[in-house]
Parts: sequence; structure tokens; C-alpha cells
Amino acid sequence: MDKKYWLLLGLMLILGLFSGMFLQSQRTTGDNEQFHQTVHANSDQLMEMGETARINKFDITIHDAYRMKQNEKQYLVVDLSFYNASDEAREIPLFNILVTDEEGYTSENESVHEDQRLVGGQIRAEGLRRGTLAFEVKQSNHYELSYTDHSGKGLGSWNLEINENKNVSEADGA
Repeated sequence: MDKKYWLLLGLMLILGLFSGMFLQSQRTTGDNEQFHQTVHANSDQLMEMGETARINKFDITIHDAYRMKQNEKQYLVVDLSFYNASDEAREIPLFNILVTDEEGYTSENESVHEDQRLVGGQIRAEGLRRGTLAFEVKQSNHYELSYTDHSGKGLGSWNLEINENKNVSEADGA
């Protein structure tokens, strides 16, 4: 009888523990609780524009970034280059590139944007390809660009300093 009592007590304890974990995971923020998180530009993990990161045999450099308005939408245009440091042709996977704003929202590049001059595809061994990618973004005080290698062999993140002298709108004719 004594073993059954301890076994029952142990099972009830485990059940109570799992019930508490489940209820805690289902908890949501109340009306008077607010979730606020921002991305900080002063992180030691962010590279500056002009710095090069080697990510799985690609040397990636961010050269410039500027805003552009087109069709009532705001875009962030980033000038970047890929150097293939391997001894065989490789694919530039543009879908691995994201821009994140100060609130943590991410944007993928817009392939239909008129200032899209970096074309994905094969790049020869020791080849260099440079161009621009455009990202539809919300107004923000901070943006960062991240490239993640799809095989999980690296991540590079850059703090994007917006070139205010180069900001372009439809009225400018560009």
C-alpha cells in the first residue's frame, strides 16, 4: 500500500507540473500590459557599412543605402557586392537577405522595384557581382541588413547608415 501511495503522489506532482507549464505558455499579455522591444544600432554584433563579412566562401560588402519613394511606397535601396571566394561557381541566394527596422519588422527584397540591379544566379569562381536591392520599409530611425547562409554556416549583419544626400523620390525623376 505504501508504494502505491508514493506512486500516486509522484504522478499527481508530475501532472501538476505539466499543467502549470501549459497554463503559463497559454498566458497572453493583458490590456494594461504592453510588449515593447526595439532593435539597437549600437550592438557589437553589427558590422558597419564598408566592412566585409566572409560567409560560407562569399565575401559580402555593403557600400551604400538610401531611401526612395515609388508609387506611394517607401523603399530602402542597398548597394552591396558579393565576391565568390571559392574555386567553383556558386548561386547567390537573394532570398537570404533581409532588412530589419527598429521595431524588429523584416522586409524581403522587392524584385519588381525599378532600382533592383543585383541579379541573383550563378557567379563564377573568384567572381564579383555588385548591384542594388530594394526593400519596402516603414519609416524608422534604424535599419539593419542581414544575410543568412541557408546551410547554417554563417550570418552577417550590418548597421545601415542612410545616405540622406542620395534619397530619391518619384518627383526627382529617378
